[in-house]
Amino acid sequence: MNLIEEKVKLVAVVLRKETRTYFLAKPDFQVKLFDKVVIDLDGKLKHAVVKKTLVKMDKKRWDIIRAKGFTGKIIRIADEKDMTHLEKLEEKEQNAFRICKQKIKEYNLPMHLVQTVWDEGEKKYIFYFTADSRIDFRELVKALVKTFNRKIQLWQVGARDAMRFLGGCGPCGFSLCCTTFLDELESVELIYAKMQNLPPNPAKITGSCGKLVCCLKYELDI
Repeated sequence: MNLIEEKVKLVAVVLRKETRTYFLAKPDFQVKLFDKVVIDLDGKLKHAVVKKTLVKMDKKRWDIIRAKGFTGKIIRIADEKDMTHLEKLEEKEQNAFRICKQKIKEYNLPMHLVQTVWDEGEKKYIFYFTADSRIDFRELVKALVKTFNRKIQLWQVGARDAMRFLGGCGPCGFSLCCTTFLDELESVELIYAKMQNLPPNPAKITGSCGKLVCCLKYELDI
């Protein structure tokens, strides 16, 4: 009986303007941390950033991940042509962001725009925003469709997800956990601080998102 699980060598990447981590087979060429790469994801070329250069994973677990459809391949490190295309894409999105923000102001909607993504495959704009309650943005969508003559999607996200787009540093001085290694955002409760005998000082236990810091949950099982 083989007690040692077979390991596969993978590279962890994050798609441009996404938060989900994808584990892809380690390519024949060398990749470095934070390298911008082009990947083939289900037949579509996507820009991504290397999050971890080497991840050793049990083959069974990787098979489960691939079965869920998270498959792809690193094609190349982004070259000059790719970077030029990326710059034009970001300019396009920044322009759409400004227009959408202006429309939100015109319609006097209580929402905060945090991110704009142009989906080249679907030929559509995706706008992510935060709000304290549900928003009726049907008129806004109509105005954006008329302006861009493209399909429009608006997605309301929570404060934690918004910070994954915006980035920043936590009270510890390091980059936010949600932008580095956390793949899923779980709820954090004040009782976690009490269980660790931490003073209920909002300045000490509140993160950049305005919610309790995710690290309160790290020591619960210790």
